[in-house]
Amino acid sequence: MRGNVIIIGAGRVGSSVARLLNEQNYHVTVVDKNKDALMNVEDFTGYFEVADASNIEVLQRIGVGNVDAVVISTEDDDTNVFLTDVCHFVFGVPRIFVRLADSQKEKLCRYPSVRAILPFMLSLDEFSRKFEGAIGNSGGWK
Repeated sequence: MRGNVIIIGAGRVGSSVARLLNEQNYHVTVVDKNKDALMNVEDFTGYFEVADASNIEVLQRIGVGNVDAVVISTEDDDTNVFLTDVCHFVFGVPRIFVRLADSQKEKLCRYPSVRAILPFMLSLDEFSRKFEGAIGNSGGWK
Protein backbone atom coordinates (compact mmCIF):
# COMPACT_ATOMS: atom_id res chain seq x y z
CA MET A 1 0.00 0.00 0.00
CA ARG A 2 1.18 3.50 -0.83
CA GLY A 3 -0.53 5.30 2.05
CA ASN A 4 -3.74 5.78 4.00
CA VAL A 5 -6.29 8.29 2.72
CA ILE A 6 -9.70 9.27 4.03
CA ILE A 7 -12.19 10.78 1.61
CA ILE A 8 -15.05 12.76 3.13
CA GLY A 9 -17.97 13.01 0.74
CA ALA A 10 -18.85 10.33 -1.80
CA GLY A 11 -20.54 12.42 -4.45
CA ARG A 12 -19.27 12.55 -8.02
CA VAL A 13 -15.88 14.03 -7.09
CA GLY A 14 -15.24 12.04 -3.91
CA SER A 15 -16.23 8.70 -5.42
CA SER A 16 -14.09 9.34 -8.51
CA VAL A 17 -11.08 10.22 -6.36
CA ALA A 18 -11.73 7.10 -4.24
CA ARG A 19 -11.66 4.85 -7.31
CA LEU A 20 -8.54 6.60 -8.67
CA LEU A 21 -6.59 6.27 -5.42
CA ASN A 22 -7.83 2.72 -4.94
CA GLU A 23 -6.48 1.83 -8.39
CA GLN A 24 -3.17 3.48 -7.44
CA ASN A 25 -2.90 1.11 -4.47
CA TYR A 26 -3.75 3.53 -1.65
CA HIS A 27 -5.68 2.27 1.37
CA VAL A 28 -8.86 4.35 1.06
CA THR A 29 -11.67 4.97 3.53
CA VAL A 30 -14.70 6.87 2.27
CA VAL A 31 -17.09 8.60 4.68
CA ASP A 32 -20.49 9.96 3.73
CA LYS A 33 -23.57 10.54 5.84
CA ASN A 34 -25.80 9.35 3.01
CA LYS A 35 -25.89 5.55 2.74
CA ASP A 36 -27.06 5.84 -0.89
CA ALA A 37 -23.69 7.42 -1.73
CA LEU A 38 -22.20 3.93 -1.53
CA MET A 39 -23.68 3.35 -4.99
CA ASN A 40 -21.37 6.07 -6.33
CA VAL A 41 -18.31 4.11 -5.26
CA GLU A 42 -18.61 1.04 -7.46
CA ASP A 43 -15.52 -1.04 -8.28
CA PHE A 44 -14.09 0.06 -4.95
CA THR A 45 -12.33 -2.31 -2.58
CA GLY A 46 -11.69 0.15 0.24
CA TYR A 47 -13.73 0.81 3.34
CA PHE A 48 -17.00 2.79 3.36
CA GLU A 49 -18.37 4.37 6.53
CA VAL A 50 -21.90 5.79 6.71
CA ALA A 51 -21.47 8.64 9.19
CA ASP A 52 -21.42 12.40 9.59
CA ALA A 53 -17.75 13.40 9.36
CA SER A 54 -18.47 16.77 10.95
CA ASN A 55 -18.75 14.84 14.22
CA ILE A 56 -15.32 14.75 15.89
CA GLU A 57 -16.04 11.33 17.41
CA VAL A 58 -16.58 9.93 13.91
CA LEU A 59 -13.26 11.38 12.75
CA GLN A 60 -11.52 9.84 15.78
CA ARG A 61 -13.17 6.45 15.19
CA ILE A 62 -12.07 6.28 11.54
CA GLY A 63 -8.53 7.30 12.48
CA VAL A 64 -8.23 10.67 10.75
CA GLY A 65 -5.29 11.54 13.01
CA ASN A 66 -3.29 8.60 11.63
CA VAL A 67 -3.67 9.06 7.87
CA ASP A 68 -1.32 10.38 5.24
CA ALA A 69 -3.98 12.55 3.62
CA VAL A 70 -7.62 13.61 3.73
CA VAL A 71 -9.70 14.56 0.71
CA ILE A 72 -12.69 16.74 1.62
CA SER A 73 -15.28 16.84 -1.13
CA THR A 74 -18.73 17.33 0.34
CA GLU A 75 -21.16 19.47 -1.64
CA ASP A 76 -21.14 22.22 0.99
CA ASP A 77 -18.22 24.68 1.05
CA ASP A 78 -18.87 25.72 4.66
CA THR A 79 -18.69 22.09 5.76
CA ASN A 80 -15.52 21.64 3.73
CA VAL A 81 -13.87 24.67 5.34
CA PHE A 82 -14.91 23.48 8.81
CA LEU A 83 -13.55 19.98 8.17
CA THR A 84 -10.33 21.44 6.80
CA ASP A 85 -9.84 23.39 10.04
CA VAL A 86 -10.63 20.35 12.18
CA CYS A 87 -8.28 18.07 10.21
CA HIS A 88 -5.52 20.69 10.29
CA PHE A 89 -5.76 22.07 13.82
CA VAL A 90 -7.26 19.20 15.83
CA PHE A 91 -5.77 16.16 14.11
CA GLY A 92 -2.66 17.55 12.43
CA VAL A 93 -3.31 15.78 9.13
CA PRO A 94 -0.17 16.31 7.02
CA ARG A 95 -1.92 16.67 3.64
CA ILE A 96 -5.44 17.96 3.10
CA PHE A 97 -7.09 18.35 -0.29
CA VAL A 98 -10.34 20.32 -0.22
CA ARG A 99 -12.82 20.97 -3.03
CA LEU A 100 -14.35 24.43 -2.92
CA ALA A 101 -16.97 25.72 -5.34
CA ASP A 102 -16.55 29.30 -4.10
CA SER A 103 -13.03 30.49 -4.90
CA GLN A 104 -13.35 33.23 -2.25
CA LYS A 105 -13.42 30.56 0.47
CA GLU A 106 -9.92 29.43 -0.46
CA LYS A 107 -8.66 32.31 1.72
CA LEU A 108 -10.05 30.44 4.73
CA CYS A 109 -7.94 27.37 3.99
CA ARG A 110 -4.46 28.77 3.43
CA TYR A 111 -2.31 26.48 5.51
CA PRO A 112 0.90 24.73 4.43
CA SER A 113 -0.79 21.32 4.63
CA VAL A 114 -3.82 22.29 2.52
CA ARG A 115 -4.32 22.28 -1.23
CA ALA A 116 -7.63 23.72 -2.42
CA ILE A 117 -9.18 22.35 -5.59
CA LEU A 118 -11.33 25.00 -7.23
CA PRO A 119 -13.45 23.66 -10.12
CA PHE A 120 -14.20 27.20 -11.33
CA MET A 121 -10.51 28.08 -11.55
CA LEU A 122 -9.64 24.74 -13.18
CA SER A 123 -12.32 25.36 -15.81
CA LEU A 124 -11.13 28.92 -16.38
CA ASP A 125 -7.53 27.75 -16.80
CA GLU A 126 -8.62 25.05 -19.24
CA PHE A 127 -10.70 27.51 -21.28
CA SER A 128 -7.78 29.91 -21.34
CA ARG A 129 -5.38 27.23 -22.58
CA LYS A 130 -7.76 25.95 -25.24
CA PHE A 131 -8.90 29.38 -26.37
CA GLU A 132 -5.39 30.75 -26.86
CA GLY A 133 -4.78 31.01 -30.57
CA ALA A 134 -8.05 29.32 -31.51
CA ILE A 135 -9.70 32.46 -32.90
CA GLY A 136 -8.24 34.03 -36.01
CA ASN A 137 -6.23 30.94 -36.82
CA SER A 138 -7.17 30.24 -40.43
CA GLY A 139 -5.68 26.78 -40.26
CA GLY A 140 -8.36 25.49 -37.92
CA TRP A 141 -7.76 24.23 -34.38
CA LYS A 142 -4.28 24.38 -32.96
